Amino acid sequence: MRLTFLLAALVFVFNLFSEANAESAHFNYILHCQGCHLVNGGGTSGKIPALIGVGRFLSVEGGREFLVRVPGVSGSLVNDAELAEVLNWILYEFSPDNLPRNFEPYDAEEVGRYRQDPLVDVEHAKDRLLSLIET
Repeated sequence: MRLTFLLAALVFVFNLFSEANAESAHFNYILHCQGCHLVNGGGTSGKIPALIGVGRFLSVEGGREFLVRVPGVSGSLVNDAELAEVLNWILYEFSPDNLPRNFEPYDAEEVGRYRQDPLVDVEHAKDRLLSLIET
């Protein structure tokens, strides 16, 4: 009986934590990303990249790092843990059908490591990755 109660309490706390993370991530998206990428993640053609479908970058080598190293992400004002939450929220919100089956959410340590090396030539890196995705 005690074990059942303890397990139920742990599940409840985990769900609260997950919901709080999602709310925090969505709030940070609104504050730091939505102004350019828009409410629906659609971006602006030719100017601001859409976030819809970005999960496909995770299917090729270097794509996971790319999503963190682009200037708007690597230079954002949120800390590593908050950025990991926002990236995961974006992927689940705007690209759930493009996530690889073995998708592992970003964490603060990984984001912090990739942020230390921001991309300079974003277009070249993006084009290279897109060519890998299309093959």
